Amino acid sequence: MFDVAGEPEYTAIVPGGGIEEGESVEETAVREAREETGANVEVLRVLGEVENPGREPDFFVHAASTDRLPDTWEHEIPGQGGKAGYVVVCRWAPVSPDGEFWGLRGAFVHALVRERVVAYVTRQGPTGLDLLTIEQGDIKGGVQVPAGRLDPGESPEHGLAREVEEETGITGVSVVRRLADADEFERIYGVGAHRSHAFHAEVAAEGPDEWEHRVGGSGADAGLVYLCRWVRLDECPPLWGDADPLVDKLRRSITES
Repeated sequence: MFDVAGEPEYTAIVPGGGIEEGESVEETAVREAREETGANVEVLRVLGEVENPGREPDFFVHAASTDRLPDTWEHEIPGQGGKAGYVVVCRWAPVSPDGEFWGLRGAFVHALVRERVVAYVTRQGPTGLDLLTIEQGDIKGGVQVPAGRLDPGESPEHGLAREVEEETGITGVSVVRRLADADEFERIYGVGAHRSHAFHAEVAAEGPDEWEHRVGGSGADAGLVYLCRWVRLDECPPLWGDADPLVDKLRRSITES
């Protein structure tokens, strides 16, 4: 979204504008995003439309940036028809259905709330059960476990295996059990931008206890290098900077089984 510099009544604006003659909805979205923010985007899907009496409907699309952009940046929108241009401050904001947006441009933000999987992957190590962790120095929270959003229509099992492979290079992961559904995850960690589901998965992984892996796929972390490490489950360090209740639940579930 962007804010018009020096104009407090024009804040939290989602890029958009009129469809020009001969343009498709997707072409308009790409053009307007570039004109209003300088960002190059690709359209992923049409989210919906809102009917307007006496004129064409408003279409809402979900698009993704094709460039790696900073958290905030300034962009000058050139003037048209002899009018002076103006500067906007562009920024990323968390996806939230409760967010405030200029006008009606946030009408379909709820459709962007996606499902997310969190993978607690174990293997039988030489001295006991190991847990797969990842770490990247620039990411707040330190040591983590693989996690990521599901693609539209993707099953949790397929998404979990894909995320683990993209973030660690490990294949052949199989889901053992669900550790927490979205409601339980929210009770434990609070409301997030996505509905998260945690799973215990296992793999007969052979190889080193520690390695570096460049993240694949097309997500926000694509291209980053993760330090991947197997750690003893009983000696798991804090995850995301804090003690993780689901690690304890995982230990109990394994003991009880």
